Amino acid sequence: MRFTATVPLLGLALALSACGSQDGGGDPVKRVDAASLDAQDAAAADVDAILRVDEVVLRNPDLSTLARAIKAADLNAALAAETPMTLFAPDNGGFDKLGVDTLAELLLPENKGRLAMVLNYHVIPGRLSVADMRKQIADKGGSVEIETLEGERLNVSIELDQLRLSDASGNVGSVTTGDLKASNGMVHVIETVLSPQERATQGAARPAATASQPAVTPAE
Repeated sequence: MRFTATVPLLGLALALSACGSQDGGGDPVKRVDAASLDAQDAAAADVDAILRVDEVVLRNPDLSTLARAIKAADLNAALAAETPMTLFAPDNGGFDKLGVDTLAELLLPENKGRLAMVLNYHVIPGRLSVADMRKQIADKGGSVEIETLEGERLNVSIELDQLRLSDASGNVGSVTTGDLKASNGMVHVIETVLSPQERATQGAARPAATASQPAVTPAE
């Protein structure tokens, strides 16, 4: 009787041992290599670098209003160009600060030139990372000016360890998310819509191909 009771137990032990040996080392729980997970995360992060600047905006739900504005201003092709650029991208909250009526007016077809001027004021020729800006701010003693595609300049400084941008109208915006990499540049999310000085003739802003180089030297 004792012999026949031992046989099933022995069979069960052998079965469990076989299952464990399939995973290696006799451990029935599959072991995960931390290094392989880091490699997978790095590969996933590199996917964004495949996207163009315009696609980075479209893929980010916090930039949906900016995506609408880019389409209304007919700037999708400009932001998809191969020429390196840096976009300071106002988030939805930044556009909300303008007010419903002001935003609706800005998106009207008859204000396409004015809208393009405002958006181009957020674009810098060349690839400019957060590290680039921090270094040049330190080298210049506290702040730098960068020339935009619109033609006017933005002042960039650091306050409470945060990058801050000041426009010609006195508005101040902070970089909330930096270094969103794109295949043709860099995107930095800010929480304010920056405004160039109003001009008597509000035609379309200069295209990227003819814009002058910024005062801050971006990385190529």
